[in-house]
Amino acid sequence: MSITHTAQPPISQQALQQLEQELETLLSRRYGDITEQQLLSLLKLKSFSQVADSQLALFQVHFVLYHLLYRITARWAANETAHIEIGLARIKILPWQDALPATPDTKAAYYAEWQNYWRMTPMGLTERLNQFWQFYQQRYLSPPDVKLSDDEALRLLALKWPCSQVELKKAFRKQSLKHHPDRGGDQQAFVRITLAYKKLLTRF
Repeated sequence: MSITHTAQPPISQQALQQLEQELETLLSRRYGDITEQQLLSLLKLKSFSQVADSQLALFQVHFVLYHLLYRITARWAANETAHIEIGLARIKILPWQDALPATPDTKAAYYAEWQNYWRMTPMGLTERLNQFWQFYQQRYLSPPDVKLSDDEALRLLALKWPCSQVELKKAFRKQSLKHHPDRGGDQQAFVRITLAYKKLLTRF
């Protein structure tokens, strides 16, 4: 059974590999924050197709960039090279030893599939952007429903007060690795552990 064009990237595999190497070299030379726009400018990425819709053209460039970012992120995590946090139009690079376990990023699977690149239409993109902003408002602008006491936060992290920031960070890493959904843990427990860490962090 032959592979249809919808499963293929918009550029050749050779060109895609070269672009990935350029991006990895760029990321390896810096730590801290860098915006998506800065990366696009440094890589000189332009539209990969002749679509008339400018918003769709931006989506296609964004998709290729994030496809490569998630590939590099997974490889660096496997090799314990560095930690990459991929956020809203912003990427953060941390030395591996300074990184804390992150919440599972479900977007990685989306950007791994080139069918999602080819299937996007102007109407579909408008709908997707509306869904995104609704999600963003609910997650980041609405107050969390879960409230923890100091005692419960300490219990979740298996800590006793007083403790140092170093001990808090170490405890959070240990419990996060234990309950991380990517390692077979429970996502709700992982969220509570994260909230416990953030709550106790405010006491310093």
